[in-house]
Amino acid sequence: MVNGISEIFHKVQKIPYKVCKFNKAEIDESLKCGDCRHKTYLLKKFLEEMKIEVRITMVVFDWADLPLPDSILGILEKSGTLFPHKIVEMKMGDNWIKLDCGWDPDLKKANFPVTEEWDGKTDTKQITNGNLEFYTLEDYEENHKINLVKEEAHKFASALNGFLESFRKSYN
Repeated sequence: MVNGISEIFHKVQKIPYKVCKFNKAEIDESLKCGDCRHKTYLLKKFLEEMKIEVRITMVVFDWADLPLPDSILGILEKSGTLFPHKIVEMKMGDNWIKLDCGWDPDLKKANFPVTEEWDGKTDTKQITNGNLEFYTLEDYEENHKINLVKEEAHKFASALNGFLESFRKSYN
């Protein structure tokens, strides 16, 4: 079963990361790209089909902990660089294993923390190597409010997508 779990993780991980419109009802195997929300819910769906107990976990991270140009980080003047992120946690015995399938393998070339090989039994690499705060969905909603300026977040997402896409094109 561990091999199957690892294969499912890598299948979802290989989908290119791109911030885009999210509609949970549209998440299925035909997903061509997506951000943490798309990829997390797809991984959750696949693992649930394998009868594995899973849950969605919120992570607060700092974009400044990633190798992004200052010109992109500077867009977040009012919002700040702390953002919410979603991962899957999978029950393995008495433990919850953290699975972050967000960064696709191409982003390793950009020095993003990408899980290359995973044993299916331990935490994967997470969104950054910096300080992370983990919350249940309920705890996050009740206790941690990140106030993003919508226009700023959209501009940041567009710049981030362009950066990642131009990076992929120049290295493939």
